[in-house]
Amino acid sequence: MNPPVRLLTGLAAVAVMCAGCGGDRLGPAAPTGAIDIGDPPATSTPPPPPGSDPKHPVPQAQIPGTQQQAQDTLRDYLVRTLRELPPGTVLDATRYGSAGRNSWCEDEPGDPETVPRRFHTIGELKLPAGTDPNAVIRQVGDIWRGWGWNVYERDGFREPNEFGYGPDGYRLQIVTAGANGYPPTVWGSSPCFPAAVARDDIPFPITLRAD
Repeated sequence: MNPPVRLLTGLAAVAVMCAGCGGDRLGPAAPTGAIDIGDPPATSTPPPPPGSDPKHPVPQAQIPGTQQQAQDTLRDYLVRTLRELPPGTVLDATRYGSAGRNSWCEDEPGDPETVPRRFHTIGELKLPAGTDPNAVIRQVGDIWRGWGWNVYERDGFREPNEFGYGPDGYRLQIVTAGANGYPPTVWGSSPCFPAAVARDDIPFPITLRAD
């Protein structure tokens, strides 16, 4: 099991929230530390493009003005993805207890109350019977490329996988399951936004469908 998955599992057991990116259904009361569901260990893979991690923030004009905006944009990207997949495909976060939460944008913030936040999502991509999950993972990567995103497979993760970095700072990734018969996992995150607009009472759908 790779490091991000271990972290996700631990958080689910402790907080009854989406492991690594979930919260309770209305979001967490307060983040307990920096959680980045998309950051892999150091590998030979090129680093994410500027704007896709907190050390390289997106331009001011692309920073979400509200948490609702961040969540809505991320949800729209996920639904757009589902619309191009086989009919009946569902993104389901039930196993994680929740589908979204905030996290700090710094590993060791000097002031946890004011450090910028990001919103994260997670879910299992449940496919119709008989669908090849590996083929769908590649299809998902091509969908994101079709949007003009920077998408590539990253070292240090189960393969196949696809990591997508949008020019607006949003990120999506899909990774094959660790065992046969289980669906791929999809993660997503928003750009960092000011702590002043962070909320813990905006729900994120536990399941998403194309419609």
